Amino acid sequence: MKFFFIFILMVVMYVPMQGQTLLDQLNDTAVIHPTEAPTDAAPIMAKKWNQIKTKYFTLNFGAAMFLDYNIPHQDDNNIEQVGKIDDAVELRAQRIILSGNLLFFKRPWRYMISGNYNGMDANTGSDAFSIIDLNLEVPFGKYGWLTVGKQKEGVGHEYVAPGSQLTWTERASGVPALIKQRNYGVRYSNSILENRMTYTFGVFNSWVEKGNKNSFADNGMQLTSRVTYLPIFESARELLHVGAGWRYTDAVGDKLSYKAKPEANTAPSFISTGSFDANAANTLMLEAMGVKGPVSFYTEYMNAFVNSKIHNNPNFNYWQVGASWFITGENRNYNKQTGSLGKLIPKRNFKLLKKNVGGPGAFEVGTRYTKSNFVAGQIDGGKFGRFTTALSWFPNAHFRYEINYGVSKLDKGGIAGNANFLQFRAQFEL
Repeated sequence: MKFFFIFILMVVMYVPMQGQTLLDQLNDTAVIHPTEAPTDAAPIMAKKWNQIKTKYFTLNFGAAMFLDYNIPHQDDNNIEQVGKIDDAVELRAQRIILSGNLLFFKRPWRYMISGNYNGMDANTGSDAFSIIDLNLEVPFGKYGWLTVGKQKEGVGHEYVAPGSQLTWTERASGVPALIKQRNYGVRYSNSILENRMTYTFGVFNSWVEKGNKNSFADNGMQLTSRVTYLPIFESARELLHVGAGWRYTDAVGDKLSYKAKPEANTAPSFISTGSFDANAANTLMLEAMGVKGPVSFYTEYMNAFVNSKIHNNPNFNYWQVGASWFITGENRNYNKQTGSLGKLIPKRNFKLLKKNVGGPGAFEVGTRYTKSNFVAGQIDGGKFGRFTTALSWFPNAHFRYEINYGVSKLDKGGIAGNANFLQFRAQFEL
């Protein structure tokens, strides 16, 4: 498997070095106009080779693939806590994205369908293909949009922003524990005050996805909302962003559970409360972000207030603080319709051929600390902290090669265990 990873990595690296004619045509600006829908996925280039245009609709084709290689190192206590973790190669994403506009209306409607092919790395008995997004975005008001179908819930900056464009290979451990990334429902979103403020609120229920095992009411509802504001915005290179969110979830069958991996997808869950008696939970989310030229910082806090009398209404929380620096001077674009950082476009693409004048691409270094606390009373979901450093190289806007090194500690079951992770990623997306 290690040989397979190295072989694929070399093949993938060969493309941006030699295939410049095609890649130079993929000059996406990653800018969304206020009259366009705030799509959940990163913008897809609209070129002749990947777009169909008719008088009734447009169709854009996009794709993404992540190849990960994770090397863990555990002490004996951590092995006792979660079991032995082996080195692992994972084809993390093999995603196809179809999106476009329906032109039957004065203000076009927008649709998005994305699916992941799981066949190359699927577990035995799992589906070979899974639907990620399946939604329709309908204009509502001057700039507002009503999104119906399977979509992001619209809360938590790290879930709103494209995962492929974050500084890290994985989101912070507390985020997937407290938020469901995608869900079936209806969500309204808008951008006001000359696009300095965004707000969204939604109602969700995954009854369709659960195979109708429960009635719609018994499956439980989720309510979400998020507001962001730019007290400072000179440009995408100089801004201050603040935001707050809230998520309510019913307890299906009067049970709740929280779990999350240690920011390494091939590892088992380090955080795990197990299923416990509860009625509902309210999660408060706070976020702040600043950009000054090639330097950016980000901090986030979440606290889940659980309604469970038998467990004295426990609270579970997580926080993170991090920063990054583009050595080559770039910065990520800021999406004013979603209130999040978006795609990185190098100033000068890397080119190996002598007949082309190129540059180094873009290099980014980053560091962050995350802390999750899921211990309350008799519920021992674990306390997990991780310090991570990251180095990324973007040869162009479509390829990325990244190394993360994380040092973590898990307090659970009355013992403290340590685990370090060396993580590699080769990434391609349209």
